[in-house]
Amino acid sequence: MAIVFHMDAGPQARVGKVSAKCDPTCSVAEIQQIAKLKPKELVTIQTSSRALERLRKRYQKRDRLLAQVRIAEKSYRSETNTVDYTIEITPGPKVEIVAQGFKLSRHVMRRNVPVFEENAIDTDLLNEGRNNLLNYLQSRGYFDAKVELKGPPAKNGDQLDVVYVVNAGARHKLVNIQIAGNRYFRTSDLRERMQVQPASRVFAYGRFSQRLLAGDVLSLTNTYVSNGFQNAKITPEVIDDFAGHENDVAVKLSVEEGPQTLVGDFHLSGNETFSSGQLQAEINTAPGQPFSEFRIAQDRDNLLNYYFNHGFPRATFDATAAPLPNQPNRMDVTFTINEGERVFVNQVYVSGLVHTRPYVVDRELQIGPGDPLSQIDMLQTQKRLYDLGIFSQVDTAVQNPNGNESQKNVLVDVEEAKRYTFLYGLGLEFQTGQPSAIGTNQALGHTGASPRASLAITRLNFRGRDHTITFRGDIGSLQQRALVNYVAPRWLGSPNWKLSLLSFYDNTIDVTTFTSRRAEGSIQAEQIINKASTMDYSFTYRQVKASNISISPVEIPLLALPVRVGEPGLSYIRNTRDNDLDPTKGMYIAGTAGVADGRFGSERDFSHLLIQNASYHAFGKNRPQDKKFVFARRTTVGVENAFGNTLILPPGQSCLEITGSTCSQLPVIPLAERFLSGGGNSHRGFGLNQAGPRDPVTGFPLGGSGLFLNNMELRLPPVTLPYAQDNMSFALFWDAGNVFTDGRLMLDNLVRWRQKNPSICQQDSPAAKQCDFSYISNALGIGVRYRTPIGPVRFDFGYNLNPPAFPSCQAAPSFTGQQPSSYCSQNSLVNSKPTLPYFLPQHVSHFNIYFSIGQSF
Repeated sequence: MAIVFHMDAGPQARVGKVSAKCDPTCSVAEIQQIAKLKPKELVTIQTSSRALERLRKRYQKRDRLLAQVRIAEKSYRSETNTVDYTIEITPGPKVEIVAQGFKLSRHVMRRNVPVFEENAIDTDLLNEGRNNLLNYLQSRGYFDAKVELKGPPAKNGDQLDVVYVVNAGARHKLVNIQIAGNRYFRTSDLRERMQVQPASRVFAYGRFSQRLLAGDVLSLTNTYVSNGFQNAKITPEVIDDFAGHENDVAVKLSVEEGPQTLVGDFHLSGNETFSSGQLQAEINTAPGQPFSEFRIAQDRDNLLNYYFNHGFPRATFDATAAPLPNQPNRMDVTFTINEGERVFVNQVYVSGLVHTRPYVVDRELQIGPGDPLSQIDMLQTQKRLYDLGIFSQVDTAVQNPNGNESQKNVLVDVEEAKRYTFLYGLGLEFQTGQPSAIGTNQALGHTGASPRASLAITRLNFRGRDHTITFRGDIGSLQQRALVNYVAPRWLGSPNWKLSLLSFYDNTIDVTTFTSRRAEGSIQAEQIINKASTMDYSFTYRQVKASNISISPVEIPLLALPVRVGEPGLSYIRNTRDNDLDPTKGMYIAGTAGVADGRFGSERDFSHLLIQNASYHAFGKNRPQDKKFVFARRTTVGVENAFGNTLILPPGQSCLEITGSTCSQLPVIPLAERFLSGGGNSHRGFGLNQAGPRDPVTGFPLGGSGLFLNNMELRLPPVTLPYAQDNMSFALFWDAGNVFTDGRLMLDNLVRWRQKNPSICQQDSPAAKQCDFSYISNALGIGVRYRTPIGPVRFDFGYNLNPPAFPSCQAAPSFTGQQPSSYCSQNSLVNSKPTLPYFLPQHVSHFNIYFSIGQSF
């Protein structure tokens, strides 16, 4: 039998007349403004509840904690399709809660006295506030503090006074925690389960209160009991004036473990469908294992879940335990299972599809006719449908779940998500090496902020499939990009393949040297090998032009030519990190290779290989799992190789000097295709993309065909600070590496840690063209991290130990009376006139600052 409900909701009602019953000091206009309950506004199910909540909060801010606010009358007028509201307000007395004898801020009082939250005053709430204040004082070193209520609340006209009498006593410091008598557990294992902590840089007076200590005793006792020590006892002792030092406190825990009770014999009965071996794999109880009620409760849940997931919804479990005769501290444990009747799936019915094609849902169903009715399969179906990204809600249910039928229908109801989504945002990036306006001849850029704005439009459920089309636009001082991306998961019907079609136009200041204009189209197939590993197969076709080039005018005709690149590529990624934004363990390995060749329509012939390996290791004893030290490291190696008629052009040298041919006859690897390094996510000893070879005339970075970078970072546990709580942490880092002209120079100079002959780079002569940048540059620094829901906000301060010197020619003199340089004049001729006649040697800055979101790697 099918029952269909036809509903005609009609037009949505609006707010009509709003009136109020309250004291003479209030007005209807004020109530409407506070409650945001104005005539002609649409009425929803939350209209009245939100209005009342706003009014209550307003009265709470006025210390009217006992104010009563309610809808006294709500009437619907069909002739006008409006709802009239009458709000009744009883403000009650003004409540003043203060501490006497010790200064406590209003914020502390509000956070610890539940009267502010419950909007009521009674003995239980006031006593709870007293205990909270006592715990607050003890946690800040006032271990002998006493807090009492000064009688019942006293009425003073229109005010109700609540006074807590506080005697804080002397301030103590918890300097030592001792644990004695423990043999089964190591002291370090017990300490990491304790909330009480001795004084440290984080807790100046330690972390201690009677409540925390009692909680630790209970927690440690339960730990022993769950491991078979049924009679374990832990006695706490607080030692004042420890080791003869006044106000120093120590805590001693004396452990009496007692005998350990083990499982002697174990039996499973009632299991007819599954063997004892199959069920034993699901439980922890076994002969020789510690006996505890806690473990038995866990095993009960595991066994019942196993049966529920195999079609036995009425399975029951019973456990009995009795001491074994003549075997002290040994228990005979029996698990008895009543399987009940097995239930199978009759049919699976899907509802709620509007635009989505049925086969898209059918292939995600993990349960079908004839299968055992399984909870886990229904949950997996729900999860896989959510993972498609095209449904805002997915519900699964069993029809007539309490019936006795052996076959039941499974209902899957979906609600399609909005097919169009619009995302927009504003951002800010702050760092050194920020490119100045192109053409200003500032080789090192400047320290500053770069604003960013973005807009993304996404079309889900394209053509009724789980395919997505996305348009994204980014505008900033460094990059302007328009992108269209089409993604088709489950390519060729396989869940392990995904096809992506991408096209974009990009206008980017990659370094201060040039602006890259790139039009690109690509096709990419992604293969999921396993949970951690993926392979990407791609073909990319792009047109790249470097414009606004700030290098030697002689080289501009060569490097400003538009270049067409056709390149098949292959990438491998293995990611075992626990968190991509803030990892604490695991490894990340990535390798990318590509070949640009004339046979693929490329105007340049070169290959490139980029390999990256990063690992993360958490360590540190006596710390919670989320508050350990993390040592992170990353090594990046990149090599480009020119072949055919393409060559790699060293800085300051022309094609004629190397090959005897003109540049127009022998193309080079384009500027925009070279490796770049420097910045908050690479080498923090340089400004943005400032590492590596430089033009010997202007001093601007050119990138290179060899890249080596090694990052090491020690991420410290979060520290607890006022307001920031435990969201702030620090990091120490060491970055070493550089960009090289080619791979050979990279290999030859991996052990060179200083620039070779830096004095040549500062000579006003043709010898400046021999300035060598092939060495490993090192940077040390400290970082500040602040945890947010979208990842850590990061400030990094880097100090370059060995920054390079480099020559540069300027359009204006750097000091009064400076004479034009023959070297600069000869190498900056445009129409027979020198454009940069003044020589100015420079050094890359020692100090660099970066701001971003997410860890550096």
